[in-house]
Amino acid sequence: MTKSQQIRGYKEANPLHKAKDIAKACGVTTTYVYQVLHKAKKKKVKPVASKNGVLTDGQKVLREEMDRLHAEIANLQIIEEVNDKLLVDYEAEIEQLENDIIGYRAVISYLQGQLDGATV
Repeated sequence: MTKSQQIRGYKEANPLHKAKDIAKACGVTTTYVYQVLHKAKKKKVKPVASKNGVLTDGQKVLREEMDRLHAEIANLQIIEEVNDKLLVDYEAEIEQLENDIIGYRAVISYLQGQLDGATV
């Protein structure tokens, strides 16, 4: 699908949205949106929302893209939850290792004291 088709489809699905909104949604400049819509108007290709509840091709494409993006967001949220859990686990493990280091240093210090006091 070309950017022009994407713009026309978006306008078709959202007839009240402004060029700035369309540009942001389609990842193009506002100027380009104006050019495409003007050209469509010249060719008498009017970007009008569907009547009688039947989805246009542009609306179908946008709905499919919205569904894909919602699924991707859900997957990212699951990944975020897993990463948060791992982070908590790793932080607890680091804390335990730091405590172990403190204990080992105490043991080493004690043993050094014992060696220093021993006579050969």
